[in-house]
Order: sequence, then C-alpha cells, then structure tokens
Amino acid sequence: MVRINSVLKVAEFEIRKLRKRYGTGSLLLIILTAAVSVSLGYASVLSGIDSDRGIYSANIDVSLETFETSDNPDVVLVDSKLFVEQSDKSLAAAEELLKHLKEEHRRKIENEFGELAHPVKVSVVYLDPSKITLPEEKEKPSETEVPPSVGNETGGSALKNTTAVTTMAVEKTITLSKAPNTSYIPPGDIQTPSLVDRMVLAFLFIIPSYFAVQVFSSSLTEDKLLRRLEVLLSATSRSDLIFGKLLPYFLLSLLSALAVSVYLGSFLAFLFAIPVVLLLFSVHTFVVMISRSYREATFLLLVVSLLITIYAFIPAVFSTAIPLSKISPITLLLTYIQGDELAVIDLALSFVHYFTMVFMLFYFGMKALNPDISYGKEIFQKLVEISRLSVTSDYAALIIAFLSISFAFMVELFAILVVFILPQQLMIPALLLCVAVVEELIKGVIVFSHPTLKRAVFTAVGFFLGEKILILFNVLKEYSIAFLGQFLVLPLILHIATAVTLAVMAKKGYGKALGFAIALHAVYDYAVVMLLV
Repeated sequence: MVRINSVLKVAEFEIRKLRKRYGTGSLLLIILTAAVSVSLGYASVLSGIDSDRGIYSANIDVSLETFETSDNPDVVLVDSKLFVEQSDKSLAAAEELLKHLKEEHRRKIENEFGELAHPVKVSVVYLDPSKITLPEEKEKPSETEVPPSVGNETGGSALKNTTAVTTMAVEKTITLSKAPNTSYIPPGDIQTPSLVDRMVLAFLFIIPSYFAVQVFSSSLTEDKLLRRLEVLLSATSRSDLIFGKLLPYFLLSLLSALAVSVYLGSFLAFLFAIPVVLLLFSVHTFVVMISRSYREATFLLLVVSLLITIYAFIPAVFSTAIPLSKISPITLLLTYIQGDELAVIDLALSFVHYFTMVFMLFYFGMKALNPDISYGKEIFQKLVEISRLSVTSDYAALIIAFLSISFAFMVELFAILVVFILPQQLMIPALLLCVAVVEELIKGVIVFSHPTLKRAVFTAVGFFLGEKILILFNVLKEYSIAFLGQFLVLPLILHIATAVTLAVMAKKGYGKALGFAIALHAVYDYAVVMLLV
C-alpha cells in the first residue's frame, strides 16, 4: 500500500540527490536545451529548413531563392526559351523554375482579373474512408418508360434530375466538413493533409519526457548498483520507494505535456500522453531491476525505449488504413487535436491496454527489487523467479495470464506490421510462428513458477479468456484467422495442451519445454488455419 508521506520523503531525497549530482545550473541548462530543441524542431517543420538556398544556377537572375546567377548555369534562359543539359541536376532545376513561373503567372492573372481568373472552382473535402457508405442504387427506368420530368427529346432534364437524386443520397449518408476556402490551389498542387506535421505535434508531447525518463533510469540504476536501494528499503516499502523516486520526473513530464497542450490550444490533449509516458517509466523500472550491470541496463533500456516509441507512434501512421491503430493513444491524440470525434470504446480499449501493462510492469519491478533476483542469474531465470514471487496461487496464475494478453498483443502487433514485408506465401506461417513463440513464452514464465497440471490449466484458461476479450471487442477482427478467433473450443484445447506440456517437461529444462510447446502450438495453428479455414 502506498503511503503519501513516505512517497513524498523519497521524492524529496531524490530531488536533493539531483541537485548534488547536476547542480541548479546544470538542471536549468538541460531544461533550456530541451525546450530550445523542441521549439526549433517544431519551427523547422512549420517554416521549412532553408537548406536548398542557391542549389541551382541560371544565366540570369530569376528572383528565386533556390537559384543563383552563374557563368556555368544549370539552365539557360534566352528569348523566353529554356535550355537544359542532359543531367539530373539540370532537369531538376528546369522543373523547379517552371513550377515557379507557373505560380507567378497564376498570381499575375489573379491580381489582374480577380475571381474571373478561375471561372470554375471545385472544393476538396477529405473524408474518413471507414465512415463512407454508398447510396442505394435506384431502379433505372426502362427504355420504353419516360419519367414525368422529361420535358424535351434530348433527355437533358432527366439527366439533371438523376444527378440531383444521387447527390441527395450521398448528402444524407455522408456528413461533410470542410475548412473555408481562402485561396485558389491548382488541381495539380492539391495534396493530402501532411502526416509529418501531425507526427511532430505528437512528438512534442512525448520527447520532453524522454529526458526525464533517462535521468530517472540512470538514477535508479546507480542506486541499485551501489546498493542504496537496500538501505532505503529498511525505512520504507518497495512501492513507496519506486513511486517516490518516480514522482519528480513524472511531474516534470506531465508539466511539459500540459505546456504543449496550452500552447496548441487543446487543453486536454496532454491526457493522451500520460499512458505512453507511464509505460516508458514502468518499463525502465522493470528493466533496471532485472539488469545485472550498468552496461546491460544501458543496452536494454535503449532497445525497449525504441520499441515503445515504435509501438506508440507507428500505428498513427496507418490510422486511416488499419483499425488496430486506434489501440495507440498517439492515434487518439492526433484525432483529438484535429477536432474529430472520438469513440468511447476506442478510448477505453487504448487506455485499459496501456495501463494494464503499466500496472504489471511496476508490480513485477517491485517484486524484482530483491537481492536474490537483482544480482546474478540469467534474465529468463529472473523472470521465472519474479513469477514465483508474484503468482502465489492458481487463481493468481489465471489473473496474471489474463492480464498478460496485453503484452502478447503488443508483440503480435509488431509481428503483423513486420510480416507485410515478407513474400505472400510466407506471411501466414511467419505470423503463426511468432504468435506461438510469444504466447508460449508468456505461459511458460507463469507455469514454471509452480509446474503442476492445475497451474497449467488455470494459466491456459486465463490466457484463453484474454484472447476472447480482444475478439469480443473486435480488436483482432481483421486478423482473427491467425488467432483462431472464430473458434471457441479449439483455442482452449490448444492452450491447455501446450500449458500441460510446459508443466510436464519443465523438469527436463525450460528450453526443451518451451521448444516442444512452441512447435506444438505452431503446427496446430498452421493445420487448423490451412485445413479448416
């Protein structure tokens, strides 16, 4: 149980240690450097980086920043004619110059003729593909039937009415929203909304937290290796110690995200950054606790930071193509900033998914705060030992297995993204193999804590229930074939069979037990998918 007074005392101790380690001037310099870096990055995206000034040359002054006058030009303008060389640079310079001349011509006729310069205008409206439903087709009149609205032999009136009906059907089905048109853009220059700008906005919320997370993990690693944590544990509990050391850094991250929210005018946007920030803090805590040396901790922290960043941000890239992208709070953050509507079910699934992993990582990290686990032993043996301390009963095994589906889902989402680069005939087998490895590793860690048949069955049932929850909420709807989501009995039989295999073969070694269970899982999945689906 967390005690507020104890947490605050540990936090105060952490702040005093930071002052001694870095000094007030160093801390201010770090904060100022981070703020300047973020500001410059944001400004460069908005205004562009002026790195192409004078990269091309012409024989005369063309009043364009990318061009300069030269005696050996890339392009030559003579008597309104443009001459180029047979080189990539010369052709690129000609394209840049022609684009500039077209823009100048358009601006000139707009200034001279105003709106008459463009007598026909078309408004472009961007729609969410998932919300578009086609209008129902109307029965076409036969060749002998003449609609009452036809008033002449050409049928022009009939065509007009048909167009009107179709337009009305579309308007009733799709709700259009568009920004006011402030200027004319030639059709050739129309572009879809930039993803880069949106991703930079998302990074503004998270990047400052990386500095805080790195300082936190560095401080925690130092205290662990110097055995200060053991001294502190004599005066406080594990939870008070971890949360007390975490508090100053989390508040700094929260304030930076809040500042970005206020700056952008989206005052609640910082809430979407909290799950990602807490996941970073929790995974760093867990990795430090299971690391045997500073070198090992540094390597693992670098890897997990990269993976968490990819897991949080990459789904946002596919936000319009893959429904699974809504599992990331970053996708929801960008949706909120754009002013689009957020579904309650998407919010609930995303936040529950992330906070489940946060809770489990902090819980296991506290269990790992043990001299028998912190030093020596291989990482997998440490995981089994942590499981032995955490899973104290068969019902606890069921709950832990149920909650661990979040970690399985995270790794399997990585697999889904990766298998797309493989040849088509290898995609399904590769995905099924990855699913088998991930699920059997997770079940193995739980079963090995107490390798009995009862523990194996409870673990299998818990994992099975977790999978069905994902299918129930359509999280894995598009990929249910790989997870046997359309079946009820078969996945349960599979999980029980592999979990029992792990329990029976545990005495022969963890490696052999896992290898046999993974092979059984992969072959079973492949046979079911290939033969029954």
